[in-house]
Amino acid sequence: MVTRGFFSGRRPPSDTDARIPPGQYLEQGFPVLSAGPTPRVRTEDWSFTLKQGPKPIKKWNWAEFNALPQSKMTRDIHCVTAWTKFNTPWQGVMIDDILADAGIEPPTAYT
Repeated sequence: MVTRGFFSGRRPPSDTDARIPPGQYLEQGFPVLSAGPTPRVRTEDWSFTLKQGPKPIKKWNWAEFNALPQSKMTRDIHCVTAWTKFNTPWQGVMIDDILADAGIEPPTAYT
């Protein structure tokens, strides 16, 4: 499924070239792709479970998950389907906060 405007093929103004990877084009909208219909889930039925293999580590319901610290940021998006969108605002729970709430400490070094 492809949303309208996805195949715009517009080239960015030359002053934006430094921010766009080779082969990308600037998108003003926000094309959303889906392999099928998006299911509607009532917030009362929604849950998010963090697992390690088959073992559940922590489960949150909608209220618990939304009570976690919220972060806001603005970033450029460079999609693998060749579009770029500048200055996209995001808000949500960062993975570090999810892991901390589950009692998981990130590694301090990698070997």
